[in-house]
Amino acid sequence: MSEVSRRVTLLQRGALVTACLAAVPYLVLKVLWLGGSTIGMTSAAGVAEMSSTRFVAANVTTVLLLLVAVAFVTALTRPWGQRLPGGVVLVLAAGATGLLAPILLGLPIGTVLQLLSGPGASQPEVQPGLAPWVFGVVYGGFGVFAMALAVLAAVYVAGRWSELIADVPRPSRWTTAAGMLGLVPFSAAMLFWGLAGPGSTGPQGMDSPAQRTVLFVNGALSAAALILPATAAARRLPRIAWLIIWTGTCVAALQGLSHILLAQGGQIQPLVAAVAVASTPGAIAYGLALLRRRQAEAPIEHRAPALG
Repeated sequence: MSEVSRRVTLLQRGALVTACLAAVPYLVLKVLWLGGSTIGMTSAAGVAEMSSTRFVAANVTTVLLLLVAVAFVTALTRPWGQRLPGGVVLVLAAGATGLLAPILLGLPIGTVLQLLSGPGASQPEVQPGLAPWVFGVVYGGFGVFAMALAVLAAVYVAGRWSELIADVPRPSRWTTAAGMLGLVPFSAAMLFWGLAGPGSTGPQGMDSPAQRTVLFVNGALSAAALILPATAAARRLPRIAWLIIWTGTCVAALQGLSHILLAQGGQIQPLVAAVAVASTPGAIAYGLALLRRRQAEAPIEHRAPALG
């Protein structure tokens, strides 16, 4: 084994251990809640809501998703993971990116802004009725997990699909149309709600500087994903461009749905739903069209694994 290979292996092992450890606090918290514990709950209403069918189903689902995420990061470090169907890797990686990237990229900046805003600023909550430390446990763990996953995914993609990300294709008119449909409404809504606050039309319970920063980052990423493929910068720095395009597209595809599923009190704002209805299929169509266009341009030996 060469020195470079040895260092890459050590990096992968370290990232895998970090990801698994980062998942433990969240997993323990969820299991405790499912077992009837009231840890972290600050009101009787919060206790009652946590035992409701909606929250029990949500907690079971998130525990299962976390276990899938741990299995996925493990696969990224194993030889058999290189033989996984490209479509499976695509779906799992897109889901993880769309859900975790806003936490990794937006929350640290937002938390600093939260602290600078002083004691009068509204405090972020995972859910009303939960103690503030729950926010740190949940999103702190997600942030660390996201960093470890990013490292593992970068090594994996560089080893398996390096040729595919060596250039960024210019989108066709139909690809651009799909991107306009999916990314423009999402980006505009997120940027507005991030700057002005969600008010009565946006995702409720996201009024604090930290949460509004996450919304703003979502909008900025999705806008960049639409604009970058048509620029010369994308051809000068294709791998960085692909990273931004991938991240912004996945965020637009997943965050609208997450705002519906995690709506405060189960009350979905009509405009939030309308944005999700447009952004999810539009972003998926846009992302797949770009990947398939690049796949068709790549050398033959790099075509098949990309999407199937």
